[in-house]
Amino acid sequence: MHGLVEGRPLVLGGVLVPSPVGFDTHSDGDVLSHALVDALAGAIADGDLGTHFPEDDPEAQDARSLDFVRYLVGLVRANGYEIANVDSFVVLGTTRLRPRLDGMRRNLAEALDVDVKQVSVKARSNDGLGDAGTGRACEAWATVLIYPASE
Repeated sequence: MHGLVEGRPLVLGGVLVPSPVGFDTHSDGDVLSHALVDALAGAIADGDLGTHFPEDDPEAQDARSLDFVRYLVGLVRANGYEIANVDSFVVLGTTRLRPRLDGMRRNLAEALDVDVKQVSVKARSNDGLGDAGTGRACEAWATVLIYPASE
């Protein structure tokens, strides 16, 4: 979950979403890509986003989060695994995301180096409940299935 503030871009799955608010973060704040990084790192028991890209790292300032995903894909493969599929969803109650979900899927599939059919992205509104439901924040979850690579 990341908070939203005026004057920052709102990037989800590498897609710039028209919005008066964006993420109050060090990188581009792409919470969907961040959730995917956490899922990939967790799948190989190698920490999380902050382990690999700490907030005080000047290299991460305004970085594209899809590059973080690409980096983790390299680690997954270096550990002898391939990606079977990804299931994810974003909660942002005040902005319609459905028209942009296919673009997010394509961007994530490209960063993961998998077919777009292996990537699912869904949107939820939270029915106006909580910080994400009222537009004060945006949250995302991702699950990734990996399998041992053939030798």
